Amino acid sequence: MIADNLITERGVSAGDEWITVPADNVHEALAALKGEGYRLLVFLTCVDHLVDQSRPSWPGRYELVYQLRDVEKLRELRVRAFVDGDPPEIESATDLFPPADWDERETYDLFGVRFKGHPELTRILMPDDWVGHPLRRDYPVGGEVVEFSEEHQRWQTPPDRA
Repeated sequence: MIADNLITERGVSAGDEWITVPADNVHEALAALKGEGYRLLVFLTCVDHLVDQSRPSWPGRYELVYQLRDVEKLRELRVRAFVDGDPPEIESATDLFPPADWDERETYDLFGVRFKGHPELTRILMPDDWVGHPLRRDYPVGGEVVEFSEEHQRWQTPPDRA
């Protein structure tokens, strides 16, 4: 059973049970939950709460969300952990849930969260030389002017007779 001292908050939203654990204890909490039957990590993602006014304050800028499933008892649990820092860091869950490898790499790539102990934390979606993390709320939004050649414009138009 997961120790109550690992849980700082719990609740239900739209029928989904969730708990919040301190970032320093997320690995211990995930290991305990795996022992309780939550053997499947459905997904791991991140939320950037910079300038998020939906509540008075957040425990940390970045909210890591682990969705776990117990396939035998047909139940799910969302585990939340908040981190700050530059760069934000949290312990990797790849030793508990090997598929977390991909979700952690994606979260690192798009949000800049570093996962301590990850076997190969590299970019997965953006080019290796990309500067920044595009899903952070402070990432500069804008566009690049794209110039098309005449040949490309003709290629995009439909043929005269289809």
